[in-house]
Amino acid sequence: MKRSTLLLLFILSYGFISKASHIIGGEMSYKYISGTTTTVTYQVTLKLYRVCETAQDLAELPNSVYFAVFSKADNREVSGSPYLISQTSKATQTSGQADPCIVNPPKVCFQIGTYTGTITVPINAAGYTVSFQTCCRDYTMANIKDTHVANDQEHFPGNGASYFTELPGTNDILTNSSPTFNKDEAILVCANKKFSYDFSASDPDGDSLVYVFCAAYGGGKVTNGQDKYATPPAAVAPPYSNLPYVSPYSGAAPLGPDAYIVSNSGLITGVAPDPGKYVVTVCAYEYRNGKLLGIHRKDFHMIVTTCVRVVEAAMPDKYNDCSGFTITFLNNSTEDKTYDWDFGDGTTYTTTSTAPLQHTYANEGVYNVTLWVDKTSNCGDKATAVVYVYPLLTPDMRITGLCSNTTTTFTNTSTTTSNTDAIATYRWDFGDTGATADTSRSSVASYKYPGAGTYTVILDITTKNGCARSDTSTITVYEKPPISTTPDTLLCIRNSLQLTASSESGGQTINGTYAWTPDYNIINPNTATPTVSPKVDTGYTVTFTDATGCQNSATVNVDVRDTLYVRTIADSTVCTGDTLNIRAFADGNYSLTWYELPSNTHVGDGAILNIVPPAPSATYQVVATLGDCSGHDDMSLKIVDAPVVQASADTTICYGDQLTLTASGGAFYQWTPTFSLSTPTQATTLAKPTDTTQFIVTVTDNKGCPKPVRDTVMVNVVPPVPAFAGNDTIVILNQPFTLHGSGGTSYVWSPVDGLDNPNIDTPTTIINHDFTYTLTAYTAEGCKGTDDIKLRFIAGPDIYVPTGFSPNGDGQNDIFRPLPVGITELEFFRVFDRWGKLMYSTTEYLQGWDGNFDGKPAAIGTYVWVVQGKNVNNETVIRKGTVTLIR
Repeated sequence: MKRSTLLLLFILSYGFISKASHIIGGEMSYKYISGTTTTVTYQVTLKLYRVCETAQDLAELPNSVYFAVFSKADNREVSGSPYLISQTSKATQTSGQADPCIVNPPKVCFQIGTYTGTITVPINAAGYTVSFQTCCRDYTMANIKDTHVANDQEHFPGNGASYFTELPGTNDILTNSSPTFNKDEAILVCANKKFSYDFSASDPDGDSLVYVFCAAYGGGKVTNGQDKYATPPAAVAPPYSNLPYVSPYSGAAPLGPDAYIVSNSGLITGVAPDPGKYVVTVCAYEYRNGKLLGIHRKDFHMIVTTCVRVVEAAMPDKYNDCSGFTITFLNNSTEDKTYDWDFGDGTTYTTTSTAPLQHTYANEGVYNVTLWVDKTSNCGDKATAVVYVYPLLTPDMRITGLCSNTTTTFTNTSTTTSNTDAIATYRWDFGDTGATADTSRSSVASYKYPGAGTYTVILDITTKNGCARSDTSTITVYEKPPISTTPDTLLCIRNSLQLTASSESGGQTINGTYAWTPDYNIINPNTATPTVSPKVDTGYTVTFTDATGCQNSATVNVDVRDTLYVRTIADSTVCTGDTLNIRAFADGNYSLTWYELPSNTHVGDGAILNIVPPAPSATYQVVATLGDCSGHDDMSLKIVDAPVVQASADTTICYGDQLTLTASGGAFYQWTPTFSLSTPTQATTLAKPTDTTQFIVTVTDNKGCPKPVRDTVMVNVVPPVPAFAGNDTIVILNQPFTLHGSGGTSYVWSPVDGLDNPNIDTPTTIINHDFTYTLTAYTAEGCKGTDDIKLRFIAGPDIYVPTGFSPNGDGQNDIFRPLPVGITELEFFRVFDRWGKLMYSTTEYLQGWDGNFDGKPAAIGTYVWVVQGKNVNNETVIRKGTVTLIR
């Protein structure tokens, strides 16, 4: 479905709030009741409208209002005014002209408050004004300016509303009654679409009415207090000020330029505006026998919202470009429907496609085309268009004179191939956005532009039969005609040169004349292309004059040369195989050519020669050429080989060892990195790296090739061997004990006393006294490391626990721990105070208590301990006892 927007026309959209309300409309009328020789009595009725909404800050319809009465002669308030008028009735409207083919139309609901009272006034000539005012209108209206101040609504409440009716005096007809508008309802209209709404009124006396849009009035004061039904303050005396409208809206065009009111019927029609809320006021002028009796007013709101129609027919409403008898019709309607075309010439066509459709007419003329979408459906829609079918109308123009100091002439050159039609009207828009009088309706027009710039010129043409097309041209207006010439140039003294000049604007050549000065060695000086042959440096100036007399000048400087100077690099020694970028330097922008000598072979062009010279030597010449003048320079190159470097082979050393690095092949050496080298600038150096390092040696020579050559030596350093003989331990007396070494690939234990095999990682010893073994572990590269293990032999298996300890930090007996002998698993070790509080617990081997509890030193005294573990025979061993803590 295609989407559009809905326009809800409400007589009044919002009610009052206690401090500042959002009033949007109302109507006041009068009815003649009776009269005496001195007084006349009228029934005055005020209608107010509000939407069916309730909110804390949204006022209800007031229970009563004030009618203020003022003499039209001097706008003074009459005695007894204002009149307090109670609410006569209150009604709710939920009906309206809701289009059944709009999907989910907005809810239509509003309230009508009626206030009717009788007013008796003295008879006078001018009559009276009966007024009601309230504040305030909705702040978010699209066509009026928001004047409220959010933080100061007491003094700046925003736009209010004034509703009044004018009672007649003896200058008019005392017994007259005002008209009243017929409808109190809301309708739904799709925004940006055509709509119609009957806003007519009825006159009880049968007087004729003329309808116009008119400006809405502001005014009114805020209502103090929090009573939602409070009476608004009484109106002040007229005159009342118009609301401030936002351009392009106004009281006469409250819905923009595309909506209007039919003066004799009150029908509001046209194209609805963009989404938003709009204040609309209608004035009904009351006439009797040609005499104006009064003006009756009513204002209301239009509120735009989004809607979706089930079916929508849409196409351009006019085809009048007159490009032939075949017309391409565009279908912008709802997709996936049935489309019935009536081309207005007796031909019809039905399709289910919205693709562009071509139809060829037999005769020229004007045709009315109708497009139906879902013609048989209750929600079907149609669109109409007027088609002007005539032979080709070709808009065209010719523009002359583009200088801002003169007048530009515009000539219509449009044509039509029709035998019965002819171009009837012209309209030029000269594109001067800063002016309002930059148009013309003549076939040939002229305009003087205010200054240089780019302007878009539009020519609109129409024929007598209604064809209309446009032509657009963008022109560049200048203060001086643009001129381009030969750039400043060099010239050999033995040659001549043809100069050129031209003037062009917007891609078009500007016609005019050329004149060159000085008259020195020049042929055809009054043309755009003279020939010159100066013998000294000369500046030739050309003056261009366009057809309107505007002039501009430009100068071409000719630099005359007799001798050309060019230089290249000095003779040099270079490396074999190098690509050289040999540069030449000349004293002018000459043509440069390179040759190899003595064969005179062409090897390059331009300021830079890119070449790999052959060994053992080469000679090159650069030649500069300007016409018949030339100059040259030569240079010779000696080509030598770069040094060939040889460095030590990659090797491996043990951590802590050093080695000698050597290199050869050049005159100068530099080793990096240098931090572990003894002489890094010598061919031979000692290196003692602590980890694997790649040493780079850079070698240079003194034979003419400065190119450094590099080689590398990778020295792999075996890390320190992590030999580990095991932790010092306590062993069961008279029991064999197996050692466990690690950290290498081969092992040697010493001394060999008591060992069954000293050359493996896990030998067994049967020695029965305290002893120290040393383990030497070797890597695959032959690097080694050593470690010791101390063995202490005690009878076991058992768990030995000391009877006291002194955690005073002297390094002696600071930790209380069990000494397991032949114990393979420590299941627990716990310490309690004499009241049974757990002071320490662990399952870690050789861990103990430091005499602290909760981060503080425990008290001196006796503590109970218990320890349990598994011995080498998988038997449970448990021991208990006491220990004394001293400090």
